[in-house]
Amino acid sequence: MESAHHRFSLTPQPASPGTIVRAEGCELITDTGRRILDAAGGAVVNNIGHGRSEVADAVAEAMRNLDYVIPLWPTPNRLALSQHLVDNWLPDEFEHVFFAGGGSEANDTAIRLARMHHLSRGDEQRYKVIGRVPSYHGSTLATLAIGGHMARRDGLDPLLGEHPKVPWDKADALAAAIEAADPSTVAAFIAEPVIGASGPALMPPIDYWVQVAAVCREYGVLTISDEVMTGFGRTGRQWGFQHDEWTPDIMVAAKGITGGYTPLSMVSASNQVLEPIIAAGNSVMFFTYSGHDASCAGALAVLRILEAENLMERAATVGADMLAKLQAAVGGHEAVVEVRGRGLMLGVELDGLASADVVAAALDRDVWIYPGGSGPAVNDGLLFAPPLVVTDTQVDRIVAVAAEAIAEVASR
Repeated sequence: MESAHHRFSLTPQPASPGTIVRAEGCELITDTGRRILDAAGGAVVNNIGHGRSEVADAVAEAMRNLDYVIPLWPTPNRLALSQHLVDNWLPDEFEHVFFAGGGSEANDTAIRLARMHHLSRGDEQRYKVIGRVPSYHGSTLATLAIGGHMARRDGLDPLLGEHPKVPWDKADALAAAIEAADPSTVAAFIAEPVIGASGPALMPPIDYWVQVAAVCREYGVLTISDEVMTGFGRTGRQWGFQHDEWTPDIMVAAKGITGGYTPLSMVSASNQVLEPIIAAGNSVMFFTYSGHDASCAGALAVLRILEAENLMERAATVGADMLAKLQAAVGGHEAVVEVRGRGLMLGVELDGLASADVVAAALDRDVWIYPGGSGPAVNDGLLFAPPLVVTDTQVDRIVAVAAEAIAEVASR
């Protein structure tokens, strides 16, 4: 087994807790029987809890009928999922859905979609996409170039195109960046409603999004809301952008659409974005596994559980309780800058501590917390995003272990 472990990744990885062979509720179980409390939903992915047999049954039934069908052709679950999203989840005037594999693919598609919108209108010079620092939108060359996660860009700069960047919390910096880049060349602005991996649960000031949306409208720049982590109830609402009075032009979602049971992501856009593309006879290229029928079946099952069990509402109430408990337990620690977040997407910003060290100390206590941070000039932090079915007892244990892990690392 040592050789298999060695070959599992291209490069050495941090020590693992063992081979994960099973998962139940909010726990991951190793081949030795060790039970790890999943305080991050993996990578802010699982929402309905692990081990839901109804999702497995839906995927298995789909695969008994279909395996691979070229993404251009309809299948029962592609059609059903698209309709369910339009009827129950997407904003008004969002009537079309594109499926991809993961969040990187979906954000890459959104960038191409923004470019295709302007191109179809005859606005051929618009190609630049403004990102924020910090931010993370995926690991393709395009998403790395536009994102502001310096650690994940490290060494790749010669491969990355040049795109403008603005501070994550300065709405008034956007207009200046558009002017500096030449407004006739700017296609879109992309941002997470709540920043995830690069700055755990960072939320901009009040009215930030209203101001940003107004600037983008003024300059004819499309807004892209990266809801890869925040979508499908994670923040206590269907979408992270709904906490503010604005609606994006393009939306990207992943993770929560299937809760990790199958690989799937989605891109949707307003009719106003799509109409010029359709009128010009243009299209956006699919990926090999776009909208795999079994993945769509899994997504339908997950969304129905989210809806039937009111897990979005639960994220709001349990998240508020967990936030208060984290603030009480670690908010006053000298190594903690801030405790923040929405719903069950919560962050603890650290001062002078490496998130990897705190995560390792927590994992020694059988709790998995997601490490956050994006390189120089940005503090490390911890991201908490347990499945939305997390119990009060489990919340208390997560908070207690986080406090112990911070205290241990700070005392070294």
